[in-house]
Amino acid sequence: MVKISKTIKISLQHEEWLKAKKINFSEWIRTKLDEEIGQELTTGEKQKLKAVILAAGKDENLYPLTSDIPKALLDIKGKTILQRQVDMLHNVGIRDIAVVRGYKKDKIHLPNLKYFDNDNYENTGILVSLFLAREFMDRDTIILYGDILFEIDILKRLTETRHDTTLVVDRGWKKRYEDSFEEHPLAPELTMLSDKEKEIEISSVGIGLPKTDSTSEFIGLAKLSKNACSTLKDLYKNVYSIDQNKKFHSAKHIKEASFIDFIQELIDRGEKVTALEIWRSWIDIDTFEDYRTAWKLIDEIKSNS
Repeated sequence: MVKISKTIKISLQHEEWLKAKKINFSEWIRTKLDEEIGQELTTGEKQKLKAVILAAGKDENLYPLTSDIPKALLDIKGKTILQRQVDMLHNVGIRDIAVVRGYKKDKIHLPNLKYFDNDNYENTGILVSLFLAREFMDRDTIILYGDILFEIDILKRLTETRHDTTLVVDRGWKKRYEDSFEEHPLAPELTMLSDKEKEIEISSVGIGLPKTDSTSEFIGLAKLSKNACSTLKDLYKNVYSIDQNKKFHSAKHIKEASFIDFIQELIDRGEKVTALEIWRSWIDIDTFEDYRTAWKLIDEIKSNS
């Protein structure tokens, strides 16, 4: 035990209170320290997050850039998308990171990461990739699509939110598509928002939602609660493992389901899903125009990586 030699001075009022309560000051201090340390350890445990990067897909729209590497390994000013994402996760204190690989999986081998392989990536959707990491996801988990770049402040805000399952959504999504010179091969994944006092809940998600003022685009960055991760395991065991061809929300078969199909399942099961709103300050790389733009914008996307 370390002895603290300095005397702690207390006021007469403090001394009288301690005597009236018949409290031994030294023992009381030790008890309070134990309580504070215990609370800090408990809080710290709750704040520990994991992360899963979904990088299994094959993208022929970017050939020849991706003819020999997965999209997550595209170079943006000397650093791959994947390395930039990992660096940002490290920057906010997340070290427990998994990557779901698929297309050209042998090319992804960054150190100190956990890997899961979706060898059937050509015939399955993102949900199946997520299923592969289900046992890894035993606490609140950050989910990232492997082709997005964003300001690190967005990630910080997401990790600090007190809400459970939270999707990062872009209110300025329409302008991005209106300003584009190339047709996007993938339709935007939209969310319908519902303002409730100081928080914004997501009431539905999907590709074909009505494009109103309450519609935003999911950017491919989210936090899943521990409960949502448990639901993922339940879905795998009691639905996917029984019938991979079962219809699942917008997907004709659950094996082809997307991440937002899973989010809709959470909403339908009564889990509250909130929105963290942003305005642009991110990019996903689906076209050559996106790739060129990423090179121009990377200095503005303050990733500190």
